Amino acid sequence: MFRILSVLLLSIAVSACAITPREGPTSGEIKQQSNEQDYVIVDVNAEVVDSLSAFQPVGLSKQFSNSRRRHTVSTVGVGDVLTVTVHEADRGGLFSSDNGKSASFPSVEVDANGDISIPYAGLIKVKGKTPLQIQDLIVENLEGKAIQPQAMVMVKQNESNVATLSGDVAKPGIYPVTSENLRLMDLVALAGGTRYPARETYVTLMRGKQQGIQMMKTIIEQPAENIYVSRGDRIYVSHEPQRFTVLGAVKLPSIYPFETSTISVLEAIAAAGGLIDERADATGVFVFRYEDPKVLDTLGMPYSRTVRGQVPTIYRINMKHAQSYFYAQSFHLRDKDSVFVTNAKAVEISKILQLIGMATSSVGNVTGTVKAFN
Repeated sequence: MFRILSVLLLSIAVSACAITPREGPTSGEIKQQSNEQDYVIVDVNAEVVDSLSAFQPVGLSKQFSNSRRRHTVSTVGVGDVLTVTVHEADRGGLFSSDNGKSASFPSVEVDANGDISIPYAGLIKVKGKTPLQIQDLIVENLEGKAIQPQAMVMVKQNESNVATLSGDVAKPGIYPVTSENLRLMDLVALAGGTRYPARETYVTLMRGKQQGIQMMKTIIEQPAENIYVSRGDRIYVSHEPQRFTVLGAVKLPSIYPFETSTISVLEAIAAAGGLIDERADATGVFVFRYEDPKVLDTLGMPYSRTVRGQVPTIYRINMKHAQSYFYAQSFHLRDKDSVFVTNAKAVEISKILQLIGMATSSVGNVTGTVKAFN
């Protein structure tokens, strides 16, 4: 009987590591499983912190290379409505009347083919042309018909030189893109500004088949990201508060919002109440993130797998080293990052001993019961 109970006790001790409850993997398991699971582990040092601080993701200015300063003149497109006035040098001409030597056509719409129709001048292809160019075409078509004709063209209703601004702005709508250089922030200002703080607001720009996204805060701080608006642009402003998660051996594990524009790993741990002395493994502070491959290329870290173009990456900070506090202070979190603090090995050993103690107590109870029956 005692032999059976001893074997049972030994089995419990051997399997205790697998059955002890815990919040997540240990430091050793994270390192060991990196070879089995396709993620990268990066030990944080001065080089890593410097590379992360210097890295700038692809922004609007790089995605939309034609968004540099332009000196263009607005052109006419399908659906635009023009006001056309034709003058002649003397009375008795095609456009003369009792009211004078001119005729006005107040609402000339550009049709689906990009044409307009003017009496005696016929169909004129105007799509993609400026008002001045259209004036010259009208005069050219009236030569030999009217008396020294002159034309004046004005855009009455501009349906093609517009940009659409929607989302979390005070006055979403369709805004004209004039011949002046109109930037993103100018357009947002015309719409009454955003409804939420810049650090919680993203701007998505869709131009043809291209699409780019940037945080409003970055657009404000980096002039190059405040690109010029083109006609036909569709711009969506969205409220997306940034959050980070702190889990493991901290006093207040939870999801936390970014209360400021930037927050470091050290500040994140402090927001979670700090490490639990009797549980935390100071060598096992990890930041889980989907990282831009260009960052890992800069660091010379190989990777074999990407998820939606990002590499599953775990940054490890050894808080037992004094300099690591500087690294943790300079390591800024990004939206959706997760900070995980592992349990110390002694905690796992303590759990095993508790299980063994419970098993030993059970053995003692069973032994007493056996003796009572005997």
